[in-house]
Amino acid sequence: MSEQAHTAMSYDSSLRNSAITLAVAGGIESGLQLAMPIILVRFLDATAFGQYRFLWLLSGTALAIAPAFMPQSLFYFLPRAEPEKKRLYIGNVLTFLIAAGCIVGVVTSGLNPFLPKMATSLFVQTHGISALFLGLWIVASLLDVLPTADGRARWQANSTVGLAVCRTLLLAGAAFIFCSIGWVVFALLLVATAKIAVLAYYILTKDDKISWQAAAMKRQLAYSLPFAAGNALFLLRMQADQWVVASMLSPALFATFSIAGIFSPVATLIRQPVYNAMMPRLNSAHARGDLVEIGRLIAKSNGATSLLLVPIAGALFSMAPQVAQIIFTSRYPHVAPIMQVYLIGMMINVFAVGHVLSALDKGRFAAINSACGLVLSIFLSILGVMYWGMIGAAIGSVLTLALGELWALRVVADTLGIRISQLLAWSALWPTALGTCIAMEGAAIVGNIGGEPVFLMLLAKTVTYVALFAPCFFLAGGRKQLGLLIGWRRRQAK
Repeated sequence: MSEQAHTAMSYDSSLRNSAITLAVAGGIESGLQLAMPIILVRFLDATAFGQYRFLWLLSGTALAIAPAFMPQSLFYFLPRAEPEKKRLYIGNVLTFLIAAGCIVGVVTSGLNPFLPKMATSLFVQTHGISALFLGLWIVASLLDVLPTADGRARWQANSTVGLAVCRTLLLAGAAFIFCSIGWVVFALLLVATAKIAVLAYYILTKDDKISWQAAAMKRQLAYSLPFAAGNALFLLRMQADQWVVASMLSPALFATFSIAGIFSPVATLIRQPVYNAMMPRLNSAHARGDLVEIGRLIAKSNGATSLLLVPIAGALFSMAPQVAQIIFTSRYPHVAPIMQVYLIGMMINVFAVGHVLSALDKGRFAAINSACGLVLSIFLSILGVMYWGMIGAAIGSVLTLALGELWALRVVADTLGIRISQLLAWSALWPTALGTCIAMEGAAIVGNIGGEPVFLMLLAKTVTYVALFAPCFFLAGGRKQLGLLIGWRRRQAK
């Protein structure tokens, strides 16, 4: 074997190991993050739990806007930089984040008269700790990117898991011992401080001391701001319904609404591996100008997604009342209907084509779509809250999602010069949809019996769902579609 081939194989092995390490660490961190509301809901009253969820909404919005994609710019600049320039780019990002963190701290403090009432109340009840936490959390976000961009994936994975465990223990302990939002937010402040300390240790142990330079920062901002605008619009659109509910309803009701979307990450977990397998071939087809192949790949990926996403979402829809009661206790009886609305939205993801817009050079359209979706989501969610309460806000969000995906389908179809129907894998959708509808109907009939313990009812619905879905799916041709999917995935791996 030549030295060049051996080097390539070593690089591929290292890349694969890094990807696996980061994926495992991310899975552990996501699992612990998902467990936190399940734990805290048992120790905090509805108002305090709503305030905790609102603080994370504030955090998510701040992270969507304030960092301005500067930490992610390190993935572009560090590999291309000379050794003496790397410390400038890191220092520029750190300087920018410190400034952004200070601004976030002021904006989320009592000094801002435009804050929602819930945010002002949270600031007062925590004696300003909430604003301090948010400011530090912005600065600490550099640790989520820097080690990986610096080529130290194992370091990144270890810090991610360690801090996730620390956060879980501190928050669960504070809620269990004190049952107070003030102490829970103080625990979050300790987590942010620990993350800052780990970041400082990482930076101080580097061979070169960091510095900053205005000219280099200008170049980084010129690169990052277009990405920042698109990402911020997309994330804000996803959060719009929560902001509407938080602004119009009480913290206790917001607590109910915010936990209804707990299963939303399931769609990403199902879609992402399929899309990752498909994207290299799609980009290659685009480079060749093979529009027919692009359309075929889009339909194939959506068909593969539907084989898993539709039946899983249908099962969760059928069992939502029991699942919600088990996870969040009987204190949140209104979670299930909102959860079911979001699960309908999850099913809409089988028609999604947003992931291919970048490959088709449609970044500008993606930003316009997100901006229009943000405005429409706010409008429909406000109307929904006014007429139907919390479930109306969820309906507004799902309608916006459906319209946005339909618009994206139209644009992609026009770009490829084909009909929208050609982007949908009807042969895969048909057996999945038929089996899911019949299974959901059977589970609904079992649910109408009533009077059974929640665990027993959940078991009965699960057995009924599986017993009806499997034969209907296979009789409608699902076995062939599964065979095609497995074969396609194997070809992708070669």
